[in-house]
Amino acid sequence: MRTYSFGIETVPTALDGDLLAGSVHDGRNYKIMLARLDKEEIKELMFLSGENDWEGHSVAKLDGDYLIGGAVEGVATPNGGNGWKAYVARLDKSLNVIWERKLEILGNEALYSILPDREGAFIAGETSNGRERSFFVGKISGDGEVLWLRKLGLWSDAVISGLVELDGRIFLVGSVKEGKWEVKAFEFTGNGELVAERELADGTALTAAEIGGKIVVGGYKGSDLWVWSESWEATLPNGAVTSILPVENGLLVGGEVEGKAVVIKLNPKGEILWGRELWKHGWVEVLSKSFALGVREEEGKTVMVVEDTSQ
Repeated sequence: MRTYSFGIETVPTALDGDLLAGSVHDGRNYKIMLARLDKEEIKELMFLSGENDWEGHSVAKLDGDYLIGGAVEGVATPNGGNGWKAYVARLDKSLNVIWERKLEILGNEALYSILPDREGAFIAGETSNGRERSFFVGKISGDGEVLWLRKLGLWSDAVISGLVELDGRIFLVGSVKEGKWEVKAFEFTGNGELVAERELADGTALTAAEIGGKIVVGGYKGSDLWVWSESWEATLPNGAVTSILPVENGLLVGGEVEGKAVVIKLNPKGEILWGRELWKHGWVEVLSKSFALGVREEEGKTVMVVEDTSQ
């Protein structure tokens, strides 16, 4: 197990290949963290910053380059902050910025999910007017042109799970609060037309993936760790899922149970095959097939933890 600290908070949020995205608070402001990994070891580290706070939330490969997403130029507060602009940028192999775009919708937004395709990438996130919350979804070309962008609904609260592709069909999955929390899936055409909207389940989904041609979500239901698909659901007391990774013969889920970071393996029927407790006082944020990344509280700081889970 390795720990890394580059300020008072060091938080990993997304991984694609060897590139990790996240955020660091240096004591004054948040910065986007980009780290190139070799298993548990950071081989290269850089930060993106500018006016006010910058946070990194997503990363994806595109034609040998990288797309990163997040929120910039806002002011972070315990309640999420204000003035954020959704951010997407294309970086070359050496992590030089080729182009960047800052998107404003309702006045406070963040980009959490990127799904590349032949023409560029679908992007999605959350937006707020200060009283109500909504999702947004759009498409951006490889050259950084915003091809289309649309907003979905207004709710008292909303949390995005992510973009999912099923046999060429594009879905935005997220949880909305209308008296109770429920998970919804919105299907889109490649041109941004809304095809269908349906409720999947009651609960709060923090992450989503495609497994066997179906949507699987993970998060929490009440106070319990919760994983759901159309044909099954699994729970554990006092926890939450923050990461899902499809693997051979099932899926890995990462999160926390009773204050301890955990990784759990489920088979395609949702049956728990094994579970492994990792570090205390934290949780898993990102999974690969061989290691888990997350955070823990340590001497007044939030530090990043990387632990080998291949054994």
